[in-house]
Amino acid sequence: MNIHNLDIKVDLPFGNLYRKRLALIAVEDSEGNILVGSKPNFYPEGIYRMIGGGVDENENPIVGAQRELKEELGIDIEISDLKLLLQVDVHAVDKEGKEYNNSNFIYFYQLKDNIYRAGDDVKSVVKLSIEELGKLGDKYENLGEDDLFRNETENYNWKDYGKVYGPIHKLTASILFKESNILS
Repeated sequence: MNIHNLDIKVDLPFGNLYRKRLALIAVEDSEGNILVGSKPNFYPEGIYRMIGGGVDENENPIVGAQRELKEELGIDIEISDLKLLLQVDVHAVDKEGKEYNNSNFIYFYQLKDNIYRAGDDVKSVVKLSIEELGKLGDKYENLGEDDLFRNETENYNWKDYGKVYGPIHKLTASILFKESNILS
């Protein structure tokens, strides 16, 4: 398994930095596309994310991945069908010196019958090639400090969010690209 350490500085922490563990899933359809979730009233334009989310406190990350697939795509799977691709351990320090640490477990899942539906907090599903998944990582990393998120409980800029999820999407795409070339 690949383990990657990501040390970053952020201006303001965002929701996922407070979580200890997250599970993301690179879901591949029968055409080799990776399914990502769209949240048009949340993410900046052109930004999507891999399926997944926070892992509950006493939950195993692979069980969290299984649960997230049910919540976000409406599919029931066997845990044995998930393959751990990558673990990204994030160490972030905000401008006040407060530290945040979490682990992101990225799994791979190949859809069996391509029957799924957007659910939970995913508004629609977007299909990306592996190359487009890597370019999504670039888009994350190019978010500007003027791209702000504000609601009743949080205030941060998307640039900081991109410092975590840009590398995660690019690393995932790189691993999938290498594995697809080995298999072909």
